[in-house]
Amino acid sequence: MIEPERERIELEAPVGGDFHPVVRLIIGGIAERVDFGFEEIDDLQLAVERLLAEARSERTVQFAFEVGESSIRASVGPLSERAIADALHDGEAPPGELTLKRILQTVVDSFGVEEAADGRIVVRLEKLKAVP
Repeated sequence: MIEPERERIELEAPVGGDFHPVVRLIIGGIAERVDFGFEEIDDLQLAVERLLAEARSERTVQFAFEVGESSIRASVGPLSERAIADALHDGEAPPGELTLKRILQTVVDSFGVEEAADGRIVVRLEKLKAVP
């Protein structure tokens, strides 16, 4: 089965906490197009917010959202924080430790890290619409 072409939405936003509500609003609007439920929207928002919290040295960050019939693929970056890539590749955290990897494993269906120019990284996230 061939998946229909995905709609692509790109934007750039400041990383500072003052813009987190704006980013949440944008993600909510994008997720609404896929008819995500409240929990699915909240999960995607949390994943992106946590990445932004880890990307402390960035002034701005680029987002790309690919919207399908029942999923959203998001990319965040390029980021210069190599610690993010390391945190997502490392083994399991000790019980009770709330790491970036554990959060992403909980709130998105898949994630990964890609190399970008100049040793920077792009984090990819995918959230699927829950099947009733």
